[in-house]
Amino acid sequence: MTLVGIRGGVDGERAELTRALLGHLKARGHSVSVLAFAGASADIDIPGKDSYEHRRAGAREVLAVSRLRWALMHESPPQTAPAQQRLDMLLARLAPVDIVLAPGIARKTGISLDLESGGEVLRATHGARPAEVFRLDMAGQIADFIVSPPAEKHPTP
Repeated sequence: MTLVGIRGGVDGERAELTRALLGHLKARGHSVSVLAFAGASADIDIPGKDSYEHRRAGAREVLAVSRLRWALMHESPPQTAPAQQRLDMLLARLAPVDIVLAPGIARKTGISLDLESGGEVLRATHGARPAEVFRLDMAGQIADFIVSPPAEKHPTP
């Protein structure tokens, strides 16, 4: 699994780039998931729905299931919850895929896409490969960068 951190810029830019990359990577035959950090008290439940009410009543976890999808809500008590969940534990919860796009993740990624603040440019790094610069509207080329492994270094005699 290749973890691609997308950081910098503003939330809208990261989200737009993530959506564009999803389309390009899937079109190339790759399986892709997204690991996105939300605000500290983000809530995907809707007040009045059973899953929301069960969690608010004290359930540690609520697994909401429909015919087409499921979502697990895990409640972490505020006094014991870490500032950020451990990345390895979160990745372990995902089904195996080729690529995980991680907007807002700034650490421990094999590939980093760093957006300039309010700009139209990003710097892409992939291991020891020299950084490359792309415009945000170059999602196809950025996808190529993600799926092409860095050239191996061979010692010169």
